[in-house]
Amino acid sequence: MIQSLAFKSHQTGSFLGAYGGGVLYDALGAYTIAWRIGVALGLAGGIVQVAFALARLSQPPAPVLRTA
Repeated sequence: MIQSLAFKSHQTGSFLGAYGGGVLYDALGAYTIAWRIGVALGLAGGIVQVAFALARLSQPPAPVLRTA
């Protein structure tokens, strides 16, 4: 389930990135704004990913139940 959601999100983002870049180029005549938006989104995604990883490290590990 999660893998299919990640795949769909990736494909949607790829489509919107390519299409949005073309729309911005047609409107402004340059890719500068499209690059800046792409870099900003990439950095924001990286920051969110690191924040989740750090939050996960601060939680104590779940106990392991052993059976005899």
